Amino acid sequence: MTAAYGHVLVGTDGSATASEAVRHAAGVAATFGAKLTVVTAYAPAGSPSGLDEVPDDLRWSVTDSAVATERARDAKHLAVEAGAKDVATVVQEGDPAEVILDTAELRGADVIVVGSKGMTSPKRFLVGSVPNRISHHAPCDVIIVRTVH
Repeated sequence: MTAAYGHVLVGTDGSATASEAVRHAAGVAATFGAKLTVVTAYAPAGSPSGLDEVPDDLRWSVTDSAVATERARDAKHLAVEAGAKDVATVVQEGDPAEVILDTAELRGADVIVVGSKGMTSPKRFLVGSVPNRISHHAPCDVIIVRTVH
């Protein structure tokens, strides 16, 4: 039996690999006629700036609310272009995995979609990747899109 999803949630940090996850989530939402929520986390006020020097997998930590809002808006446009009809955005301060998990629970998501970025680096064993943490603590199904080839 196949799950019918009424609410799809996807996390994004604005990276190219996260955009792949957004497109995938939009396809899932379009297939099931589901609502899609795009979630972007940002670091607390006073965090350092200088995104050009920051590795992609840590970029969320120096993102402020304005940049995060722009990334969420861009992801919403991408999702609509990919076929999603009902798209909302959530921009919230905090750790990306925690923000995604909390939003999924609060909004009753049926499935969370994330990219696989961060699951292959050696540091995943020390701090855990966002997709790994989500897959272990999600209140619903999780789709991990292979975004690193």
